Amino acid sequence: MKTKLLVCTFSGGRTSSFMGLMLKDLPKYKDFDKLFVFANTGKEKEETLEFINRCDKEWNLGVVWLEAKVNTEKGVGTSYKVVNYKTASRDGKPFEDMLKKYPIPNSFASNCTRELKLAPINKYIKTLGFNEVVTALGIRYDERHRKSNTAEEQNIIYPLCDDLKVDSKFIRDWWSRQCFDLKLKDYEGNCDLCFKKSVRKRLTLIKEDPKIADWWLEMENKYGNDKVPRFDLRTNKSVEDLIKESKQPFRTIQDLYELSKTQTGLFDEDLDIETDCFCKST
Repeated sequence: MKTKLLVCTFSGGRTSSFMGLMLKDLPKYKDFDKLFVFANTGKEKEETLEFINRCDKEWNLGVVWLEAKVNTEKGVGTSYKVVNYKTASRDGKPFEDMLKKYPIPNSFASNCTRELKLAPINKYIKTLGFNEVVTALGIRYDERHRKSNTAEEQNIIYPLCDDLKVDSKFIRDWWSRQCFDLKLKDYEGNCDLCFKKSVRKRLTLIKEDPKIADWWLEMENKYGNDKVPRFDLRTNKSVEDLIKESKQPFRTIQDLYELSKTQTGLFDEDLDIETDCFCKST
């Protein structure tokens, strides 16, 4: 009979991928069956998908790729479908399917996290029939302030923080010694123009690639309403506002790992404020 399952959720970033490799062979968790899972929103960059696929092949993890199946019928929850690297959405379809039923996600209501990440993963796990499920989140030791106070009740563990005690620099140094790495700067990961990224990050991303804003602008215009008119209710900047501001002079963000090699101070202005997200924990 299946008893204990350890779930390692991949965001497609360096931290969660490192955690996946460590959990595969860490003696402390040898009695657990392990599930390595990635929930695709359709708005991840191609480099992220390539990186997950490479990690899976190099380390033989058996990563399960999921996408949300949002039922438009009222009272019927989101399910999932299993995809793979080749069939995974690249056009934002799972995300827009969610927008057809639920309000635009924002800093106060993360419908995207709930419907595109948590719902499909949890529904899939239920089909596996384990008596005990423990979820590992990729919060590093330098992020330990982000640990949940109710983690024990939720069966959540933080192996990078509690077992290995690794920080961001350790992760980047480790990847620099591998035969492959994520081909993205640290501010480019997860959903390409996620509203939870700082304003400076989003302005930089638009300045570097103006087309990145097109889909988000279309969704905001198409699904925004008087109650939730835009993604970013924290700063009240619309995507259109960001496009305009990106054309004005501002100090662009830099990859913090590269910046740390030459500077000790980091930005502390309003443009750099971010919101925590499930995706950043994976």
